Amino acid sequence: METQVKQIIAQVLNVELDKITDDLSAGDIPEWDSVGNLAIISTIEQELELEFPLEDLFDLTSVKSIIDEVNQLKHV
Repeated sequence: METQVKQIIAQVLNVELDKITDDLSAGDIPEWDSVGNLAIISTIEQELELEFPLEDLFDLTSVKSIIDEVNQLKHV
């Protein structure tokens, strides 16, 4: 699941996959701004067929936080 999430983030931001590390956060690279963050969340929801709880959306601002949330929602 982790690799799939990283691939989605790289695709949405149009950056190389090797730039997407666990400690990367919104604002660390120019491509990951607030609009980019919304696009990441939306694309992950569509491609992985899940829905992030509304109250958690503001916390999903790093690769690690997104992966952790996906794993929790998918019960991995």
